[in-house]
Amino acid sequence: MSASNDSEKPLNPNELLHIPKWVNEDYFLPILEKDVKNFDKIVTLTPIAATAPGENYTSIMIRVIVDILLKDGSEQQVSYILKTMLEADSGADVVNGMGLFPKERKMYEVHIPQFVKLYKEAGLDIELAPKCLHVEATAELITLVFEDLSRQNFKNFDRLKGFDLAHMRRVLRKLAELHAASAVARELNGPYDPLYSISMYNEKSRDLFETLGKMRQVQFHKAMRQWDLEDAEKYISQLWSPSEVFEKALQVNQVDEKEFNVLNHGDCWSNNIMFNYKDNGEIDRTLFVDLQIGKWGSPAQDLWYLITTSASLEIKVKEFDHFIRIYHERLNECLLLLNYSKPIPSLRDMHIMMLKYGFWGPLTALGVMMATLMPTDKDANMKMIMATGPEADAVRYRTFINPYYANALKVLLPFFDNKGLLKCA
Repeated sequence: MSASNDSEKPLNPNELLHIPKWVNEDYFLPILEKDVKNFDKIVTLTPIAATAPGENYTSIMIRVIVDILLKDGSEQQVSYILKTMLEADSGADVVNGMGLFPKERKMYEVHIPQFVKLYKEAGLDIELAPKCLHVEATAELITLVFEDLSRQNFKNFDRLKGFDLAHMRRVLRKLAELHAASAVARELNGPYDPLYSISMYNEKSRDLFETLGKMRQVQFHKAMRQWDLEDAEKYISQLWSPSEVFEKALQVNQVDEKEFNVLNHGDCWSNNIMFNYKDNGEIDRTLFVDLQIGKWGSPAQDLWYLITTSASLEIKVKEFDHFIRIYHERLNECLLLLNYSKPIPSLRDMHIMMLKYGFWGPLTALGVMMATLMPTDKDANMKMIMATGPEADAVRYRTFINPYYANALKVLLPFFDNKGLLKCA
């Protein structure tokens, strides 16, 4: 952990975030005693929001800044990221029902260390995620405390601009490293916990997704007619009903164990990837964060999700095949390095897989991309997205006519259509 003596009052990106009372000095004392060499005592502890409204939907993210005294009498400032579950009235029952926190806990405690060890034994130092310093699980709550990557000058790329080719190349290679290690770990250790077989789309969530789909459909079609989209009515007729979307989502989440499968990140978009840079502006290190939605299955899931949500508009479609090649080259290198014993998928196999599981493209574009391309908005939260009534309808409509989202779909819908990925195609 690096530290600085900067004791200015930190800027809180979300004054509206309710910070639980238990995030205090008593909670952090044992963490500091373990983490900081020659720690003596806490001088002040300041918890603030770690993200702006609309940047995170499934958890409470808090940056905890601590001024401390060391045993030699000197002062230091350190900081951590604390991640805990949503409070009951903020959509928590839905999010917690998806098993996100138990998955993330296991990723940090078991799987990421396993994957890093595999590479180390093969002679390669690979990092995949930040250090998790503390995990606490009670019957009601799971809380994780991480190193604060901003102390090492890590940052997110501008999600509204989307990744340029240099950033996409780094992320695709890092994704291949994660996927390759997960496939080899599966060979060595047997199947993953059944938790990782559960998708967000399962019979327990059917009512939720179908209700949400019905609530948004009228506003969505109304927005499409405002986008200046050529053949808007044709595309409206090629979209699925909410129950059809759910059925196809169940289908695309089925795992064929005869194929090449990996432990997907599951929520692989720009805000869940952090970079730091060399003095000349070149990318130095790349790390994944937010490992809550891990899912065993086809790597096509992460690839569609990443390209759809996070590649910049100029290259999203233009470089699509090239993206698959970049990923495949690194996947091949890593599987060979880690002595994967089964057949390694060819580049052609990867392209066939992208078509077979191609519904991930429209599913992501019509769903989560709405949130990932929404400018910061205090009303953009899980509670409002799931609410009924005119106020929530107005928020939903605003997300659909958002020009970042409209412009992305004006490029993606014809692309999906040309690949035969829309209804009636």
